[in-house]
Amino acid sequence: MTFPGTRSPRRWSGSSAAPGSLRALLVAGLVACACSSADLPAVPSPSPSPAAQPSPSPSPTSTSDEASVAQQVLPPATDPPAGNLCSKPITTTADGRAAPLLCKSGAVNVLAWAYYGAVGTSILSLGLNPNNGQPQAAMCDDIAHNGAKPAQEADAYRLAAAYYGWTFTFDPTKVSCQ
Repeated sequence: MTFPGTRSPRRWSGSSAAPGSLRALLVAGLVACACSSADLPAVPSPSPSPAAQPSPSPSPTSTSDEASVAQQVLPPATDPPAGNLCSKPITTTADGRAAPLLCKSGAVNVLAWAYYGAVGTSILSLGLNPNNGQPQAAMCDDIAHNGAKPAQEADAYRLAAAYYGWTFTFDPTKVSCQ
């Protein structure tokens, strides 16, 4: 059970705010990505020589659709991330899930974080040092009050664990809410 004094305050409540909040978070994430890329030093790309021919197959380590993102606090979190952030386009499924959650480097995908921000508010805002049992309670709160489906909430937990550096050993797909 989570006591009011141990939880971060909600940024919003009720499912009627979820669609607008999701759009706002997605726009904020895209703006943050665009702003942070301006902070990166410009690296000139080499001009291909006329004799150079492109490789017939892409490199298996190619990350052309991934971009590093400057360290920042991602809403609804109030703490900075313990690890790195990145931006990689997400795809959504019919059951409301989004992927990838992380980039190849293990960095948290800010676009996935923004996507899950509306339904995973409690788990994503839990903080760096929750007590044992608080993540499960936050997941149940999101399912009960924010319209999260269990599969979405398991993904939101995985994002939060990567963002905050949590090392809990429970399986988020097996959380049971009363």
